[in-house]
Amino acid sequence: MRSKLRLPATVSCWVLLTLAVLGHAALAVLAVAEFATLGWPLPTWFDTGAVTLVLATAAVGLAASTLVAVRAVAGARALRALIRAGSRPVPSFIQNEAAALGCAARLDVVVGEEAFAVTYGVIRPRILVSTALTTALTPAEIGAVLAHEHEHLRHRDPLRLLAGRLFAAWACCLPAARWLAGRAALRHELAADRAAAGCAGRGVLAGALLKLASRPVCPAIAAASPAGDGPRSLEARVTQLEAGRPPRQRPAVSRLLASAGTLALLAPASLCCAAMSQFMPGGVL
Repeated sequence: MRSKLRLPATVSCWVLLTLAVLGHAALAVLAVAEFATLGWPLPTWFDTGAVTLVLATAAVGLAASTLVAVRAVAGARALRALIRAGSRPVPSFIQNEAAALGCAARLDVVVGEEAFAVTYGVIRPRILVSTALTTALTPAEIGAVLAHEHEHLRHRDPLRLLAGRLFAAWACCLPAARWLAGRAALRHELAADRAAAGCAGRGVLAGALLKLASRPVCPAIAAASPAGDGPRSLEARVTQLEAGRPPRQRPAVSRLLASAGTLALLAPASLCCAAMSQFMPGGVL
């Protein structure tokens, strides 16, 4: 019952965050128009401070979102370069495992000393594995890893994660938004683990997970993957495999208090920014 209630709560948080970001962006455009039309400073110090606060926080959010987008593009380029330089035919037993999952046509293999498997691509996601995976893991563990990545592929998780990171970056003034993005990334990993454990068994998946975690990370894969708390994510995933249920995830009280304080400043500033549009020629709102 609790798990069924958590999903609507999570969806509600993302809907509210999306609406808040879009509203903030619209108010920022309005703030620019107000300063361009009415000049600076505005009639009162409160009006000037409120509209400036809306514009400044939007500028910070835009810069943070742009940085996330630039890093995503750089990561995608690094992966494409890796694939162009080291593409190899898919080994037969990996091809068979992928065919059993229904993703053989969307599987790429590259030569490399680092063992990895990753789902990449925002529009047309694919699975990329390295040849080192065949020596680092047993056939059963490789099947578990492919089942995990197939779940990411099926749900288009690269696109969902990127969208979440962009919205959370715009709302970087709210510490709870960053926690929400990290929680979403972990939830996708836990969901993929549950699907893979159902196919290959929890013990097999746990063995593959621990083996890969102990090996060096490919720089191109690290550049293409969203930033996150690796050790805590690994701990949560292992806990789920051991206990059979995902661990509880709660934001720190300090994050909630800081976010509430920021909202307490932005809410009246946003209302003032919207109200100032009445003084523009012809009015806007």
